[in-house]
Amino acid sequence: MNLFLTILISLISLTLNAEEFKYKVVGKLKTDNVIDFPEGGKFVSFHHEGGFETDIGKYGEYQCRGSILYDKNEKLVNMFFACENFDQNGEKFINMGKRFKGSDIDRAVGNMSVIEGEGFWKNYVGYKCTYAVEYVNKVIFSPAHCKN
Repeated sequence: MNLFLTILISLISLTLNAEEFKYKVVGKLKTDNVIDFPEGGKFVSFHHEGGFETDIGKYGEYQCRGSILYDKNEKLVNMFFACENFDQNGEKFINMGKRFKGSDIDRAVGNMSVIEGEGFWKNYVGYKCTYAVEYVNKVIFSPAHCKN
């Protein structure tokens, strides 16, 4: 009976929180290919990877790839990325997003969406997330808040 109640309470709490979740990434920049423009702007192609954790009991590893265009004042003109995430059960979800125009190089805010998912993550396809990102040397810190 105790096991049944524990499972029931766990399912109810997951259901109550299913409309939103928090997602946190800590990773490391693996590659950062840069094309510097003669008048000061630059184009960056990046790849970073690391770990993630959520407040819905999921955690795992991720990798992201994307591109960034900065103007001559090092302000963001355009940025787009895709991330592949594998949780502790091997189930995958993909999120894609972009940063807000005018962001700084070492810190920014943006939006992303869960666009595909397997198993558990199928229920989260379509969730929209607001995230912040900050770099300390080559380490990435990025908390996000996701809603249906």
